[in-house]
Amino acid sequence: MKIDPSLKGHLPTVEAPKPYRSPDGRLSGWRLRIPGQRPLATPAIADGKLFLGGGFGSYDFYAFDAVSGRLLWQYQTSDDGPTAAVVLDDLVAFNTESCELEVLTTAGRSVWKKWLGDPLMSMPALAPEFVFQAFPNSTGDRRHHLGCFELRTGVERWRTPIPGEIITAPVLADGNVYLTTLDGTMTCVRQSDGAVVWQELKNATSSPCVRDQECYFSQRKEVFAERAGRREAQQTEHVAACGATMAGAGTVADHEYSVTSFLADHLDHVKRAGGSPRYMAYELHDAGVGFAYAKGDAKMHQAMYNLGQAHVSGLWAYQGSKPFVYRGRMYSALGDSFHCVDPKTEQAFWRKKLHEAREQSDYLDHILTPPALVNGKAFVGSMFGDLSCLSADSGEQLWQVNVGESIMFQPAVASGRVYAATAEGSLICLETGDASDDGWFMWGANASHNGLTA
Repeated sequence: MKIDPSLKGHLPTVEAPKPYRSPDGRLSGWRLRIPGQRPLATPAIADGKLFLGGGFGSYDFYAFDAVSGRLLWQYQTSDDGPTAAVVLDDLVAFNTESCELEVLTTAGRSVWKKWLGDPLMSMPALAPEFVFQAFPNSTGDRRHHLGCFELRTGVERWRTPIPGEIITAPVLADGNVYLTTLDGTMTCVRQSDGAVVWQELKNATSSPCVRDQECYFSQRKEVFAERAGRREAQQTEHVAACGATMAGAGTVADHEYSVTSFLADHLDHVKRAGGSPRYMAYELHDAGVGFAYAKGDAKMHQAMYNLGQAHVSGLWAYQGSKPFVYRGRMYSALGDSFHCVDPKTEQAFWRKKLHEAREQSDYLDHILTPPALVNGKAFVGSMFGDLSCLSADSGEQLWQVNVGESIMFQPAVASGRVYAATAEGSLICLETGDASDDGWFMWGANASHNGLTA
């Protein structure tokens, strides 16, 4: 990947945070503008610090005071596009889309970095001694692999071939690594040695959530409809489940949660290319980092067919309709609605429509982020700029704030504060008024990306 020298070699000035108050005056906090106004991923919070990459195309990584927003330190990467940060103990890990896995101390000191392949569109997952990362072998067989590296040294322990790049991140549970590749294949790999436990094509559209020997994920299903006398394909999406520890592929049938099903034009590449308001933005983001035409080893054809995505920047930000299981219930944001379902009986406890789409083209992109679930509440962002807080029990909307910029990544929640990063380069912190709103410290809640267990 060619590095634009105008973007490297200096540290862009970060302005001090400014006080922020919601339009209705109910909630207050602060707002930061990250230099470059690039799309930002979910921040990570640990020990009173907030860690944030400078966005797709940026060469900068930041640590801020999580309470005040004051800049603590700033680090410049060798390659652009740091993903969402993942923190465990005194270490913070991330990768750049071009094309390195990097580990720093939480004090900002470089521990190690390793060039893996071009591009990297998913974030790592951390266990106490290891980091797991998907990457293409760009200097070898050009296949994708899941790699296991020693967290403190970077020494490679094993690598296992997988069908392609993965969606968002690996998920760690019960001594295994679970992942979904862009083509919809789900794979379970042993953490200890990289042996494949099972692998099956499921048309999956999100990374999984693993609870009580079940694996939950969003899933694409193609149906056919008659329109103007013609039979046309229509993509739909729903949440599904399969056994998490089966000894071989295909031995456990999927369970479809039909109550969550909806028309999913955002999974249709032809429709997105013809009308998505974000499709052209992703074209420009790709062109800005050298992916205008060639997409490296991204295996973009897989994403076009299964996810309706055709850009490195789009997949860098893609999280699908990722479900989470929390307090025995399954929560998922699909289309313009948020669902709460009993994972065992499929009973719908409640469904909340969070947005009235203004135009049909609004349905050509993901409207809602995956939820952050803490303290009996669900925090959800939207591409329309709304940050919503709902009761996890009833679906009652406790509050909603429009921040004026699209929120594409899952929020983080810590110590009575909710943090939302925007597609236009802002980081917003809101005081919720309840110190028990705590525990969702990064994307997927923690370094395993599997949500909270209680």
